[in-house]
Amino acid sequence: MANREINLNNQLIREFLDVRDLATDAVVIAIFVVFLTFLRPFGMHQIDIFYAGFFWCVMCFTGYVIYSPTMFFLSKLLDSNLPERINKKAVRLILSTLVASVLMGLLAPFIINLFFNYFDNSYLQSLPMSILYCTVIGGIIAGVSSIKSLMLQQQQLLKQNAQELALNSEKVESMQSQPVDTLINELPLAKRGKLICLQMDDHYLNVKTDKGEHLLLMRFKDALSKLEHYDGFQTHRSWWVAKEAVSDTKKDGRKLILILQNGTEVPVSQTYLANVKAVLNL
Repeated sequence: MANREINLNNQLIREFLDVRDLATDAVVIAIFVVFLTFLRPFGMHQIDIFYAGFFWCVMCFTGYVIYSPTMFFLSKLLDSNLPERINKKAVRLILSTLVASVLMGLLAPFIINLFFNYFDNSYLQSLPMSILYCTVIGGIIAGVSSIKSLMLQQQQLLKQNAQELALNSEKVESMQSQPVDTLINELPLAKRGKLICLQMDDHYLNVKTDKGEHLLLMRFKDALSKLEHYDGFQTHRSWWVAKEAVSDTKKDGRKLILILQNGTEVPVSQTYLANVKAVLNL
């Protein structure tokens, strides 16, 4: 039981470290430091700008050290324990931000005192305003950080989808090429190339590629079974054509003729006419 809890804790820590892009988080915090330094809120307009910048740098990066792990681990805890009807990402974000703001609000007066050598009235009296200020500033930073994390997740998801699409495309190409390779490999080496069309000639199959043509002793039906996943279509009871090999069309009276890359003219019978037009968008 103890080992399982340790493994779970280690997994959470690894997940926390994985999802936190420290570089981009540092950029977000630095932007807020610069913004607050030049804005000079809370009566800081009389303080030297470099000293104010150093103060906000310490305050914001200390806040990050408190907010980041508190919000992450508390969100995980809330996700496991909140009732389902209110267990929403926005609710978990608000609650974890409030808790982190209280923690930061308890620490902020000490940082202020470190820089300016005074507590506003007394420590206990300064806490409500300290927590309020931390909630406002921390809430803005947490919101921006959440938007940044969402954008990174969407970018990662798009990248993952693109990789899966490419992988599936490779699998489809492999499925398409495997039966064709079986057919092409039966040709002489000099004739093996990109498949253009098949023509049944008595008991022989005339296989035409971009390297030439060759007769095989094979049934047309058996050849078509090898081309089940290949991008092509039958135009006639004795003709099959690769879609990418079609370069043009023409009419011979009412008959449609396909002109292939190698100059071969392929007839289209009435039986296959509708399908051919649909495939070629005619």
